[in-house]
Amino acid sequence: MRFLCLRSLVLSLAITAWCSSAPAQSAQPIPRGRTEANNATRQAENGIEPPAPVSHTISAGELQKQADELLALAQQVHSDTQRASQGVLDKDLKDRLKRIEKLSKKLRDELGL
Repeated sequence: MRFLCLRSLVLSLAITAWCSSAPAQSAQPIPRGRTEANNATRQAENGIEPPAPVSHTISAGELQKQADELLALAQQVHSDTQRASQGVLDKDLKDRLKRIEKLSKKLRDELGL
């Protein structure tokens, strides 16, 4: 009996000494982006589909209104470029061209082209 107690005492001392000499691991927070990426990966692996993009339905009247605006802008750009050949550059030409780009892209997307 005495041998058994001595043996368990030596064993517990050895375990205590080993645990205290082991380097302590410090907990570091997981970055937010990594956590979100891990969650997205888990969802994909579980076969969960990501939400479908919201489709915007637009009326025929709204499409016509955008097409009319596009036509008016194109006509203004046409006259501005004629004046530019005479050396007069309209200050709003750049804004009109950007608006034409946005409108044409929007119309193309809404028409599914």
